[in-house]
Amino acid sequence: MKAQHLMLVCLLIMFASAQLAPIKTEEEIKIDLSLEEKLEIKGSNDIKQNQIFNKLYEVDKEAYDYLKKSFKNVVHLVFEQNEEESQVKLLNSIIENVNFTKIDVIFVKSPIGLIELNKGIIVKNFDKTFRIHNFENLQSQIFDIINPKIEFLQTEDDVNKYFSQNQLNSLVLLPDNYTFRDQIIEDLETLIRNGDLKEARIDGLKGYNSNYKNFTAPTLILHKGNNKFEQYEYNLTYTDQILDFFYLESLDLVNRLDEDNYARVFGGPVQTQVHLLIKGILRQDLFNAYYWVAQNNKINDLKYHRLIFTYSTFDENPNLWSLFDFDQSTKTPQLVITETNFRKYQLQKYICQSETLNQETIQQFIDDFRNKNLTEFYKSEPIPEQIENQDIYKIVGSTFSQEVLNKGKNVLLLFWDSKNKELFDDYFKLLNEFSLIQNKEKIKIGHIDLANNEHPKITVDSVPKLMLYLAADKKAPKEYLKSSNLVIQELKAWLDYYIGDGIAYKQEKTDL
Repeated sequence: MKAQHLMLVCLLIMFASAQLAPIKTEEEIKIDLSLEEKLEIKGSNDIKQNQIFNKLYEVDKEAYDYLKKSFKNVVHLVFEQNEEESQVKLLNSIIENVNFTKIDVIFVKSPIGLIELNKGIIVKNFDKTFRIHNFENLQSQIFDIINPKIEFLQTEDDVNKYFSQNQLNSLVLLPDNYTFRDQIIEDLETLIRNGDLKEARIDGLKGYNSNYKNFTAPTLILHKGNNKFEQYEYNLTYTDQILDFFYLESLDLVNRLDEDNYARVFGGPVQTQVHLLIKGILRQDLFNAYYWVAQNNKINDLKYHRLIFTYSTFDENPNLWSLFDFDQSTKTPQLVITETNFRKYQLQKYICQSETLNQETIQQFIDDFRNKNLTEFYKSEPIPEQIENQDIYKIVGSTFSQEVLNKGKNVLLLFWDSKNKELFDDYFKLLNEFSLIQNKEKIKIGHIDLANNEHPKITVDSVPKLMLYLAADKKAPKEYLKSSNLVIQELKAWLDYYIGDGIAYKQEKTDL
């Protein structure tokens, strides 16, 4: 049979097969896809990366647990066999209306008894779980959870009732005729949908159309409980600024530093923190003075340089105390300032030198900080005993200038952090291996622990960092960027590039 004839026969067979297959409606095809789609988890993120989550997947317990960790929302149908077809059809009609580009959600199903003992729909929304047993208005019930809208209160009584709850909640005041009303509502609903308000500890956000309490422009009101309110009156479409407002204002004016607010104090938008370190109970007169300064700072300076005020004991925050080399024997109270610099691995720190703390001395300390009249505090371990020309040097904060910056020798220096020692084993192994062949006349090897040592000339923003300080130019250290694993041959080639071929290490002898 000729090739042309063979191809023609194949085409006829394919055409006939297509004609013999029963014709299905678009809806039936979608349902079949859903019924046949079984999700297998293999420890990868393929589903999210490839955005193949706009279907109804059948899952087992392992897959279900994985998806609950991977998605903000998981809608889980638990079905009985005789109801599967109708319920899958209903859920597929809802899936068609989901905007997967905006909502982080996946829909799954499993037979009753495999994962859950009771039938129905279980919706996981962040860390909360909702159960739906009545399927009437099912789409509305699901969307109210995974795609919440701002609920608008109708009367001032409703507003007052909402604010009577002694918790952090918020109200957006929007006149009906405001030009960008719809855009503001959409942006705020995005904050809710993405869980940003949960991160900021806001319990609720509702809307109101009237000029509540004489507010005529769009305004965001945050209720902090006990009839205390904060307001945000800037452009409400700048959601980053709104989040900054929420993160900051969800804190108290003066905060007892604890596990609940630690991340917001040091990881939020305000980069400067004032800390009062005490033993036992905070004296009322000192608290009053501290509170007055915090209030004065907020009234006068919040627009350009906000400060967060905290107080704590050694037992509550030993790590904070250790940043200043303080311990339980340190005389208290102590007043200090920390400043976050995201270009540096370590905090910038200042210690108040006043013998007496009162309203005037606390305010003066803050004024001196703002005017850059304070000397920064740097930690250092004790100077270690070392011998000349040893293999690897331990560098500390007080010897950094002498050992790294001032001597006319190339320095290969590892920056690490002793709080996570095991993360740096490969780097120390590389240094030890290189130390066996180093040319000590041309290069020095060292390491410095950034958990316990600081210096104004240290500017690394993360660890580990392996840096080369060239003898000819100490101001611009070179960073070693490994390609994959730490290999001594790559390190040697890198040193050859900056110092010269074979200068930093001894050449291996070869037999002639």
